[in-house]
Amino acid sequence: MSLQPKQVNFTEYWREISNTLSCIITCGKVDRRIWSDRFSDVYELCVASPEPLHNELYDGIRSFLENHVTVIIEDIKQSGDENLISAYHKHWERYSKGSQYINSLCSYLNQQFIKKNKRTNAEYSYGDISLLEPHPNYLEIGELAYDVWKKLLITPLQKGLVEAVLDEIHRDRIHTGSLNHSVVHSVINSLVSVDEQSRPNSQLVLYKSVFESSFLRTTGEYYKQKASDYISKLTCCEYLEKSIQLLNEEDLRSRKFLHPSSYQEVKAEMEKRISSDHVEMLHAECADLIEKESFKDLKNMYTLLMPIKATYPLCHCLENHIKKIGLEMVESFTQENIHQQFVEAMLQLHKKYSTMVKETFSNDQHFIAVLDKACAAVINHKSPNQRFCKSPELLVKYSDSLLRKSTKALSETDIDEKLNASITVFKYLADKDIYQGVYQRMLCKRLIYKSSASMDAEEAMINRLKQTCGYEFTNKLHRMFTDINISADLTNKFVDYCKDKTPLDHSFSILVLQAGAWPISSQKIPRFQLPSELEGSVQAFEKFYETRFNGRKLSWVHGYSTGELKLSYLGKPYYVTLGLFQMAILLQFNEGDRFSSSELKDRTKLEDKEWNRHITPLLDSKMLVVVCLIFNPPSLSTF
Repeated sequence: MSLQPKQVNFTEYWREISNTLSCIITCGKVDRRIWSDRFSDVYELCVASPEPLHNELYDGIRSFLENHVTVIIEDIKQSGDENLISAYHKHWERYSKGSQYINSLCSYLNQQFIKKNKRTNAEYSYGDISLLEPHPNYLEIGELAYDVWKKLLITPLQKGLVEAVLDEIHRDRIHTGSLNHSVVHSVINSLVSVDEQSRPNSQLVLYKSVFESSFLRTTGEYYKQKASDYISKLTCCEYLEKSIQLLNEEDLRSRKFLHPSSYQEVKAEMEKRISSDHVEMLHAECADLIEKESFKDLKNMYTLLMPIKATYPLCHCLENHIKKIGLEMVESFTQENIHQQFVEAMLQLHKKYSTMVKETFSNDQHFIAVLDKACAAVINHKSPNQRFCKSPELLVKYSDSLLRKSTKALSETDIDEKLNASITVFKYLADKDIYQGVYQRMLCKRLIYKSSASMDAEEAMINRLKQTCGYEFTNKLHRMFTDINISADLTNKFVDYCKDKTPLDHSFSILVLQAGAWPISSQKIPRFQLPSELEGSVQAFEKFYETRFNGRKLSWVHGYSTGELKLSYLGKPYYVTLGLFQMAILLQFNEGDRFSSSELKDRTKLEDKEWNRHITPLLDSKMLVVVCLIFNPPSLSTF
């Protein structure tokens, strides 16, 4: 093939080209040599001398396509209305494929002539077409073929064609369709292809105006009637289930037949007819379904109401139901182990309805908020005769029962799981300050009296509180832990100090606690005379402490102190652990077998309130016995 321009006879060239086009457009077999020759003919016409013949070639191809489509439309009409879709599909499949082959054959014409003269997308979008140069709007050959199909075939056939497609889709809905789904999809998709090829960025105007609007209208009418029939014949639960089935079936049908841009439009139309049109009826059933806790039906109800943003009544009913169940639990508690009953019941309530929100309402944020609001209302509930809510104190007692040494054998894993779960209840407490104060007092007792089951568990619990409420909330608790650790080291150093000075004749340990961190007031320390046996240890420690921390003042809180005594008057020795005040009373009997109550109070310097509180356990346990002499006044009772 010569690349040099030459003078050619258009008529002779066109005769050969048109014969080849007739074969290509019907997807007939074309020999490779003939294809190459026609490709060369197109090139030679475009570079012909003295003037290129591309205009004549373009007009000839357009006339050829128009004549061919005219023949096709006559054939489709003769096939009859019952075969309209099948005939259209057959010709479209062949024509669309053949037009792409012709487009490839005319690639030189497209590149060198048409693309230089066609209007751009910017001109279509932003330019005023009336002000453009008065030349025709050239289309690439493939685009031209689709444009001819649109104008000469789709436009005159669109009414009958759309009706036939809609009728076939309707028969698919009632399960009487006979055509292959791919045939119907091909017919619908031809509208999209023509739109996209004949004018890029057309936004599917043809597809939406010719087909989609009619499809949405007939779909709405069909499901409006279908929903009315269901409501008149079925119960609400059956209606919910059938409606979900219809939604799923129509969604699948959309994906079989329609362009993806229609999926959401069809879904919205379905929701309007099935849900929005009957929303009052659906809302009226919410309370009953919640009361029965019919999870399956509730999930169906949520599926219908959520897309139309009509879930408020469902949320409201769920909130009231959770409150009702929770308060019934609270009222059923017995006085024994009420703290354990309270926490375990609240955890059970939260777990049950958390599962419901997750599995039935897909963890919808509105329903999560409803669950939180209802749980908070139950946990912070107080009866009319209560001044304060007891929940903070009950929760602290629950934690204390787990953290304190106990005869109940719980593994560390079980304790950790229960403490971790208790944080769920803690998060809902309105009075966290009350919780903090009670927790601090109970922690104080566990640390001072060494009754904690595990220091690791104690620290882990404080860290959980810190993660929930921040550092300031647990600042004092951390300082209490720090004091315990420092005091252990201080005791060891004091023992070493005494070895170098004057060894003690008994074991002695000390807790030095920061005044602002512990719930202990130095202003409420009762008056007390330290036993002579302990004075030396106390004085030695004060000297030791002053050498290490000059300027710090120690205030002795004897009411929290304990001691271990060996009882040697019962035949065999017994060891008992006592509070320091009780220990001071018993130590007086190292100096005599009998003392009057006034003598003991004078020796210990205890006031009446403290005296009565500490002497009673000693009498109840028979460690001391009252000897009543007839001639003695009652105030002179002798032990």
